[in-house]
Amino acid sequence: MNRLLLAVLLILFTSFAFAQTGEVKGVIVDAETSEPLIGATVLIKGTTIGSITDLEGAYIIKNVPAGEQTVLITYVGYEEVSVPITMIENQVVEMGSTQLKSSSVNLKELEVFASVIDDRKTPVAVSAISAKDIEERYAAADVADIIQSTPGIYTTEGAGGYGDQEVYIRGFDQSNVAFLVNGVPINDMESGYMYWSNFAGLSEVTRQIQVQRGLGASKLAISSLGGTVNMITKPADRGEGGRIEYQTGTGSWNQRLRFTYNTGVTSNGWAVSFQGSRTTTNSNFLGMSSYGQGSVVPGAFTDAWSYYLSVSKEINEQHSIMFWGFGAPVNRGTAWIVDNETRKQFNITDPMANNALGIYQGELYNARQNKIHKPLMAVTHFWDIDYNTSLSTSFYASFAKVYSTQPRDGNSSLFFPTRTKGDPEFTTGNLINWDYLAEQNRTSGRYTTIAYPNGDLNTSEISGYESQYFLEARYNNHQWLGLVSNFRKTFDRLNILGGLDMRYYKGLHYSTIYDLFGGDFKINQSNYGDDYNKLIPFSVLREGDRYGYDYDGIVKWGALFGQAEYSFNKFTAFGTGTLTLTDYKRIGNFWNGRIAYNDYSFGESESRIFTTYTLKAGVSYRPTNRHLFFVNGGRFTRPPFFRDAFVDARYTNEYRPELKNETINSFEAGYGYNTSKLRINANYYLTYWYNRTTTYDADNGDTDLNGLSLSLDNGDIIPIVVNGLISRHEGVELEFKYNVTPALELNGFLSLGDWKWANNVTVETIFESNGEVDTFRLPVNVKGFPVGASAQTTGGIGVHYSGLRNAYIGGRWNYFDRISVRYYPEDVIYNYITLDEINNKFDDYSTLQLYAGVYFDLGDNIRGRLSASVQNVFNIEYVRWSSFFFQEFQNAYGYPRTFTLGLSIDF
Repeated sequence: MNRLLLAVLLILFTSFAFAQTGEVKGVIVDAETSEPLIGATVLIKGTTIGSITDLEGAYIIKNVPAGEQTVLITYVGYEEVSVPITMIENQVVEMGSTQLKSSSVNLKELEVFASVIDDRKTPVAVSAISAKDIEERYAAADVADIIQSTPGIYTTEGAGGYGDQEVYIRGFDQSNVAFLVNGVPINDMESGYMYWSNFAGLSEVTRQIQVQRGLGASKLAISSLGGTVNMITKPADRGEGGRIEYQTGTGSWNQRLRFTYNTGVTSNGWAVSFQGSRTTTNSNFLGMSSYGQGSVVPGAFTDAWSYYLSVSKEINEQHSIMFWGFGAPVNRGTAWIVDNETRKQFNITDPMANNALGIYQGELYNARQNKIHKPLMAVTHFWDIDYNTSLSTSFYASFAKVYSTQPRDGNSSLFFPTRTKGDPEFTTGNLINWDYLAEQNRTSGRYTTIAYPNGDLNTSEISGYESQYFLEARYNNHQWLGLVSNFRKTFDRLNILGGLDMRYYKGLHYSTIYDLFGGDFKINQSNYGDDYNKLIPFSVLREGDRYGYDYDGIVKWGALFGQAEYSFNKFTAFGTGTLTLTDYKRIGNFWNGRIAYNDYSFGESESRIFTTYTLKAGVSYRPTNRHLFFVNGGRFTRPPFFRDAFVDARYTNEYRPELKNETINSFEAGYGYNTSKLRINANYYLTYWYNRTTTYDADNGDTDLNGLSLSLDNGDIIPIVVNGLISRHEGVELEFKYNVTPALELNGFLSLGDWKWANNVTVETIFESNGEVDTFRLPVNVKGFPVGASAQTTGGIGVHYSGLRNAYIGGRWNYFDRISVRYYPEDVIYNYITLDEINNKFDDYSTLQLYAGVYFDLGDNIRGRLSASVQNVFNIEYVRWSSFFFQEFQNAYGYPRTFTLGLSIDF
């Protein structure tokens, strides 16, 4: 009887408890545009009861306890809103439309200028990473590592040092992926390459990252074969405040201290944000008694700063200006990957071993060091001519000073060190004995007398030890100016955009003597005895003097672009066209005495102008708010990169023969499903790269198809351009995000690619030897071979939980398979490497990352956060890339288990 009474009372109490609740409904929109904000979080303050807005910005919160409550509305990039309500049992509180203001000045204008697209309607494959995700899920990670958990992307640590990352999208390396900061292109103008070390620390000031895979919807004429990575930095905040943050880790750096301050919008319309950081390894490199406490890669020390300044001025309702500038001065060590044969021969078991690290005069010494400072700045004027018309113009500039050191053997002109049995101390801690090489530089055979140094007959002779082994510093400085202007007009459902893209780039490239390793000087001559600069024959060089090559590369760029987007019924269509003129010129400052370069090395080259175009179009169809279908396609042409346009840009003004524009055709189709809880995107792509240009230099003794052997003058080469190659990139991609509850998110992705060379070609070149003219023919049989160095299968699963009070926890598991060896045309031409070796050199692998954080209040609007993350939790040993270099395999191993801890204080 008592049990029955208790059960009845329990049921009555439970029914009464449930009856003490009600519902809250409403819509969240942007305060400026009135567009719905999808995925905004709406919570009852102090509880985990809440909801996420749907495609219409609408939400419903059920089971809200009766009484006085506060509705807390948050959305990344917008000011937080709190609304007090009185909840009456069994009633519905209608919140109506709540407007959220952007937390940053000029954010909307900046996103439009930078071609940040609306993935609800623009028909391209796109993934976005928000500021909150960057801060919580990828704390302390670089941009290259952050984007790895998106479809089609493979990222490695490169040589393993700070800023050494390499990014591949759909099998295209990062010279064929466009990288933008606030709509400003940052790929190198001569090689197309993205040097992450030049932008180390960029993730610290990045507010949003949007990855458009494939040709994308950018209006600029950029080399986006694989895709476009658009990084939006943090504009000046509307509110005053700041942050102090300290992080420690065991990866490529050990300490990071960061300071941020925002003035907020002042009474006269100005707003300023500043951020500065300092990143180091545990101690200075030279003189370290142990390198085990520094970078995870021995000798890869880090001594880096970064700074960021954003200034905005709201002049009036129509005009505003924004200035931003970023720089990251870095002094760092990097690595020389040990080849597999050396590992085996000398029993080198440390996967992180650095073949450039050694002992010199009792101290650790890294032969590969890199010093960088490449500030980038822009000023943008936003003009809202009327409600439907705007003009945005950005002028940007970058002035870089960069050098990296390389070891050289003056007798062979090849990089070294090569461990030999002549080095009695080579096994000490797997370190190179630089002292032994310094001793070799001061043997009797190296003592030299120069009768007429520097070609001056009036100068006394010079005697001393000429270094055979030395370090050179390769400088790649530049001066880069650019202007991008966008004119936008809206006619009801039609948006039209047009503008121009102007760039001037001058690269200053030269090499200097960095360290003579105990020698007195180095003669500026090749191993063949040819002067590198006949203007000063027998030039005697000391440390700091220019050696080997000295030239300027000039690239002028002018482009017109136009884009139209039209929405009708349930369709949205867009079309983009560009026309670009690219002008190359080389200025040689040395007169090279080598026979192959003697006639073409000094002075200005002829200008070579290339005319290229881009045509892109796509259409999307949204039958309901939940479903989206899209297709897009395009064709664009581009010239060979500056570095590939010359026989050897370091030494000669001579262009390679038969230079032609490359052509890229691409097609893509996709489907998206989107609700407030589940989001799925799937797509198929097919890209053909026609007339892909690569280069190869044939040397003395090389043999062609017919057994003809090259017989060339001493030191001469035959430049061969491999034209006509076709690569085919095909694949499918899938990503999803499922909000199980407002506090629990599951996400994942899968990419399956098939990237191969689609044809064989035979290249021909005519050469003259001993008065006879012959035709040299070489087969390039690469059909069916994979296109290099990237994982063709990638996948991942992630989870993020924020239901704990003021805390969050999560993790990511990533999987990579079908990674082929990086190789070069001559490796296949001469059968140095086989298809089986390319396909089966190393195994698949997977890694697990975990992260967590907790927020805490310190009072008086001061809030803190503790965060932690662990990478490669299970300490898996894996090969992240492998290269066939100088006919030897080099396996680069991934990082072991590393961790990061952080503490930040917001005020």
